[in-house]
Amino acid sequence: MNTTYFPILKALGAEFTALENTKPGNATHIIPLFELPKVPDRKKYRESSTPITEFIDDTSEEIRRLWAGKYAMFDAYHWSPTATNEHGEHVIPYTYNALEFMGVQAVPVVGYDRWGVLEYQMALQSISRTHKGKFCIRLDHTAFEDSAEPDFFQENLGEIISLLELDPANCHVILDFEDVTPFGAIDLMGKFESLFNLISGYGFMSYSIAGCSLPKTINEAVKKPNTCGAVLRKEMLLWRSARQRFPRFPIYFGDYGVRGPNSNEGVPSKHTNGKIRHTIDKEYFVARGQSISKPPKGEQMWELAQKIIDSGHYLGDQFSWGDSEILRCSKKKFKGNAGQWIAIDTNHHLAYVVAEVAEFERVTASRTATVEE
Repeated sequence: MNTTYFPILKALGAEFTALENTKPGNATHIIPLFELPKVPDRKKYRESSTPITEFIDDTSEEIRRLWAGKYAMFDAYHWSPTATNEHGEHVIPYTYNALEFMGVQAVPVVGYDRWGVLEYQMALQSISRTHKGKFCIRLDHTAFEDSAEPDFFQENLGEIISLLELDPANCHVILDFEDVTPFGAIDLMGKFESLFNLISGYGFMSYSIAGCSLPKTINEAVKKPNTCGAVLRKEMLLWRSARQRFPRFPIYFGDYGVRGPNSNEGVPSKHTNGKIRHTIDKEYFVARGQSISKPPKGEQMWELAQKIIDSGHYLGDQFSWGDSEILRCSKKKFKGNAGQWIAIDTNHHLAYVVAEVAEFERVTASRTATVEE
């Protein structure tokens, strides 16, 4: 099994910076799903007569700069399923055409949760009529809920495949658990098995599991300011269990990087806490500071970076660009703002997960070979 990783990343500057600085050897194992955020509240877009069109064009250009010639999934999960640009064109086919024109191997994502909206169906049909590449079906909480009524769920899934004329053998499926903080590991595995048993007979090309264990705010992860703590990455435990439970199926790992599906989309706040989210084996090691509005303000990052280095989890400045930035910060070379630290944390996370998945697959394959002998 190839060690491919399917992260769901916000199509924002911090994530673009993280990908830009990802080592080529790691990037070859990553197929991102770019989540199109709402149009940011920036002067450029406030003063534009066509802010939606310009924002999608700008975002597509950034994806092209980083990912031209590679597979990139895209979705507008947080937009209305009827959203159009200023010229009346639905945002999904408009984004698809922009990415294709720019040389990205765009993979349209079909959201199960939005399929009942006629305008959404028609938008995806307009793509499927000419698209010869791969498709992705995204099964979120709506699909998990519907799986309690198997006939109803399979009727809906069958309609997606039929109306879009999809070939399951050319289609990737994401089982998207979104925010997994309310659930235990056993509950998650039960939810996975219930849904996976309903789709495993369709002959889909591949699958990935996605979820995020980081809560919406850092004070929910580490209660006390100026302390460190660990957050269990339940999505990683779930994926490992799924790989062992269904070893003959191509089930890949996915997550939300270092900020979850419901996190603040790049809107600055004066109450933001200084923090570093450092991915380690099956956990996030979190160094939490305090409000950046209080002394020592941004300079607190120097101490937080040193805490990461002294934690026993630091892998050295050669491991990733993000790790080299942590070292630079500990030497008081820069402080960084919230966006820069999302980029640094995400870059380390991408590098770590690629290595973590590869090691798990290597050990699993070795154990399987030993048993077969």
